[in-house]
Amino acid sequence: MDVVFVVTFALLCLAALLALIRMILGASTLDRIVALDVIVTLIVAATCVSMGWLRDGSNIALLTTFALLAFIGSTSAARLVEKKEPYR
Repeated sequence: MDVVFVVTFALLCLAALLALIRMILGASTLDRIVALDVIVTLIVAATCVSMGWLRDGSNIALLTTFALLAFIGSTSAARLVEKKEPYR
């Protein structure tokens, strides 16, 4: 079972690295916002996998709050960018 957790963590780290590259090389502000939202989602997923590996569910309220704040932040940032940038 430990192999599954290690492979999952490796894939999550690879996805976070690719999202970080996309955030750095993003063509527009919306690309960077989406990449940041993906990174936050990957952090939440990695924490959930860690909780499963350690069999400890004490961080569920923290994860829910973090995911909700990330959603509200990315939604409000996308609305601000939508008002600021012209349509293509």
